[in-house]
Amino acid sequence: MLESFRNNMKGIAFGIVILIAIVFAFSGIGSLSISGTAAETAVTVNGERVTELSVLQAIGNEKRRILSENEGLDAALLEDELIRPQVVEQLIGRRLLSQAAKSGGMGVSSRTTGKLLLNTPAFQSDDGRFDQDLYLYAVRNQGYTSATFLEMVKDDLLIEQFIRGFVTSSFVTPAELDLLASITEQKRDYYYLTLPLQPAMDAVTLSDKQIEEYYQANLQRYQADEQVVVDYVELSPARFEGQKVTEEQIRARYEEQQASLDSTVSRHAAHILLSDPDEALLSEINSKLTAGEAFEELAKAYSQDIGSADFGGDLGYTSGDTFPEAFEAALAALEVGEVSSPVETDSGVHLIKLLDIQQQSVDFDSERARIEQDLIAEQVDVWLVEKLAKLKELSYNAESLAEIAADLELSADVSEPFGRNGASGIAAYPAVVKAAFSAEVREDNYASEVLDLGDDRYVVVKLNEYIPARQKTLAEVKADVMGSLRDEVARSGLAQRGAALLARINDGEQIEAVAKSEDLDWQVVMDAKRSTPGVNNEVKRFVFQLPATARDDLIESFYTRSGDFVVVALTDVESGDSKKLGKQERASLVYAGITSTSSRELQAVQAALLSNADIER
Repeated sequence: MLESFRNNMKGIAFGIVILIAIVFAFSGIGSLSISGTAAETAVTVNGERVTELSVLQAIGNEKRRILSENEGLDAALLEDELIRPQVVEQLIGRRLLSQAAKSGGMGVSSRTTGKLLLNTPAFQSDDGRFDQDLYLYAVRNQGYTSATFLEMVKDDLLIEQFIRGFVTSSFVTPAELDLLASITEQKRDYYYLTLPLQPAMDAVTLSDKQIEEYYQANLQRYQADEQVVVDYVELSPARFEGQKVTEEQIRARYEEQQASLDSTVSRHAAHILLSDPDEALLSEINSKLTAGEAFEELAKAYSQDIGSADFGGDLGYTSGDTFPEAFEAALAALEVGEVSSPVETDSGVHLIKLLDIQQQSVDFDSERARIEQDLIAEQVDVWLVEKLAKLKELSYNAESLAEIAADLELSADVSEPFGRNGASGIAAYPAVVKAAFSAEVREDNYASEVLDLGDDRYVVVKLNEYIPARQKTLAEVKADVMGSLRDEVARSGLAQRGAALLARINDGEQIEAVAKSEDLDWQVVMDAKRSTPGVNNEVKRFVFQLPATARDDLIESFYTRSGDFVVVALTDVESGDSKKLGKQERASLVYAGITSTSSRELQAVQAALLSNADIER
C-alpha cells in the first residue's frame, strides 16, 4: 500500500491511469473487449447469457495482449484451455458490474457512443476525419456487426461510469491526510556496509574429492529426463510455394471477369437520415435546399446518423451493394449534385445526394497480378483439401511416414530429441508433445492422428526413438556440479563472516570502523524518503520495512538478490508533515488516498455481487 502511495506522488494525471487500470481489473479485457452472439451459452450470470463466441473472442484478445507484452513468445504455447478459466471469470465480473450499473439507473446515450467513435484515431483517415470504411473494416474484421459493436462500446462506457462513481464520491479527511503524509513523507537516516558474494566465489578452490562427494550426495539433481525423437510429415500452404499458372489460365479468367470489371461504377453518396419525420420537417428541409443552403450544412443540423452527420452526411463510395436496395436504386437514378425525394428504409427516411461518379477503368495488364494470385490461392486451397483428406486416410495405422510423404509428394522429417516440456521447432507445439508422449505413439508405436497446428498447418508424428530417463555421469555435469558447489561454499563462508561482523557491530563497534578494518564498502544515507532517487533501492526498501519505534540505533542484516550480505544501522526516523507539502504534492497525495479508498470499495462491491450472483457454468 505504501509503495502504491509513493508511486502516486507523480501528479494528478496519473490518477487517470489508475482509473483505467481498475476498469481492466474488473472488466477483464477493457474497453475493446469483444462480445457476440452464438447458439451455445458458456455461462449465465443472473439469467443473462455469456455466449461461447464471447469467450472465444475474449481468449483471442488475451492471447494478443500476452504476445504484445512478451516479444518472441511462441503463440503455440498459449493454449485456449489454459487461458479460458481466467477469461471466463473476467467476463463474469464484467457482466456483474454492467448489471449493477443498470440497476442503479445508469445509462449511455447513442449520441455519446457515436461521438466517441468519431473521435477514435483508429477510425480516422489521414486528415483526421471519421472514415466509415476503416470503421466497418475494423468492426467486421473482429467479428462484429455495427450494431453489436455499438452495444459493446455502450456497455464498456456504462461500466466505466459505474467505476468512476467510486472515485468521484470518495474523499480524504484532514486527519487521514496527516496520517498519509506522516508515512509517505517520512525521512530516515541510516548507515550500511556490504559484504559482497562474488569475491568469496572467486576465492573458492575445489578438490576432486569435494566434487565427487557433492555429485554423489545430489544425484537426483542430475537426472536426464525421458525424451523422444519423432518422424513427422507436415502439410501446409508453404509446401505448395512456387506453384505457377499459365498465361492462358490468367487470360481466360480475365475474359470471364471482364464484363463485370468494365461495368463497375462507384457512386459517392451523402444523406440526411430522419428516423420518423413528418411532412412539415421534410418540407422545411426541401425549402432550404431550394433556397440554396448547402446540403452538407443541413445534414449537420438535421441528420440523425451519428456516423456521418458531423461530416455533412458523407457516406463514401458504393459500387451498388453497400446500402439497402431502395437506397441504392434511388442513388443510381440521380445525376451528380442532385438530391433525391424521400427514400424509406429500415433505418428511417433518407434524403440522398449524389456527390460523384467514378467509372472503373481496367485492362488485362492492370488485373493480371491480381488474377494470378487468385488462381494460385484457389489451387493451394484445392491442393490443401485434397492432401489433408489423403493424409488422414494414409496415416491411419501407417507403418512408415516416409511412405506417406512419398505418396503425398511431401517430405518426411525427423525432430531433435525433446522431453515433456517441449523444445524448439516442431516440438514447440503442445499438441505435438502431447501426441508424442501418448500411449498410442510412445508405447504402441502408432502414428498420431492428424494434428491441427493452426494457420492451415497439419502434422502427423510417429515415434522414431525413445530415450529413457537416466542418471547423468559426473563428466557430463561436472561444470554444473562445480558451479553449485562453489556457490554453496561461498555462501556458507559469507554467512559465517557476516555473522562475525554483525556481532562486532552489536557489541558497540561503529559500522564505519568495522568496514574500514575489513576493507569493505560502506555508505551513509541522510534524510531519505521512499521516493528518494540515487540510492540503493534494495537497501532503501529494507530500511523502510524496519519498525520506526526504536529509541536506539536499530541494527539489522539481510541478503540482496545477488547474494551480498548487508548490515544496516537505522539511526533516525522523522515523520512527514502534511503542512510542508507543496500544492501539487498535496493534491497528488489526496488523489492517491481517494484512489486507494475507491479501489477497496469497488473490490468489496464486486465481491458482494459475486457472492450473491446466480451463476450457471
